[in-house]
Amino acid sequence: MPIETHLIKVAENATALQVQRILKVVLGAGGRIEMVAGRTIIASLDSNYAELVKKTPGVALAGGINLRGRKIPKIVKKVSDEKQAGS
Repeated sequence: MPIETHLIKVAENATALQVQRILKVVLGAGGRIEMVAGRTIIASLDSNYAELVKKTPGVALAGGINLRGRKIPKIVKKVSDEKQAGS
């Protein structure tokens, strides 16, 4: 199966050792940790190993996500408008 991006939510009551084990399972499966934010891990791994990650103690949620194909709106700050309003 192809490598896919997965969202892994770590359980609130997970210990530091369980988090380390989750990371080792992902890396041991040939995956790559893309980002860690709080108790959320975004990782790229072969979808054949997704069930193994889901069954790892300390995992509350694990599933594939698609981040490609979405357009991010460009935010442009207009400085000239602020100067006029401040005058």
